[in-house]
Amino acid sequence: MLTIAVIAVLLAAGCARPLPRDPQAMPAQAGTIPASHPAIETRETEVYEQVLRRYLNTPAENSFPGTTFTTVYVLDSARPDAAEPIGDTHAGRPIPSDVKARITASLAPTAAVTFISDKGSVLDTSSGCATVRDGGILITLGTIDGDDDQVTVGINGYVACLGATWLTYIVRNQPETGWNVTGTTGPMAIA
Repeated sequence: MLTIAVIAVLLAAGCARPLPRDPQAMPAQAGTIPASHPAIETRETEVYEQVLRRYLNTPAENSFPGTTFTTVYVLDSARPDAAEPIGDTHAGRPIPSDVKARITASLAPTAAVTFISDKGSVLDTSSGCATVRDGGILITLGTIDGDDDQVTVGINGYVACLGATWLTYIVRNQPETGWNVTGTTGPMAIA
């Protein structure tokens, strides 16, 4: 039979362990690295990379036939209203630095991708019409909405006051090839 002193010691030992910050998180074993953040960042990287590739390589969707953008500026926060022409009504969610680095490296063979925090830093307004400098395009990515099988991602591409598009992509996780853009959904706007 356990004595009160032994029970008190056992209870104190059990209570001394810190609780995980995330109620869903399990304590990591010694020498292991929690996989939740890398898995989320890998998904985010793959989805955004496919969205950018599709948008930049499909003139019918970026509304600039015959134009290959080699200078690409991307806002460093994803916005839930990226596909809405009125847009910029919601605060963005920062895109993690590892995700930005992997996207930049992956797209480097075809375009110089630079993540920026301020749209104004890449716009030239000297002619009265805000134009992206260096013949580039300014892209706002939407938040990733969906599950592990299918997501939607809004996107806005801006070149000048009469050169912008807004649309939403459907991106599916396919067993053999991973995340791929399979089409668009909802309205598409062109200015």
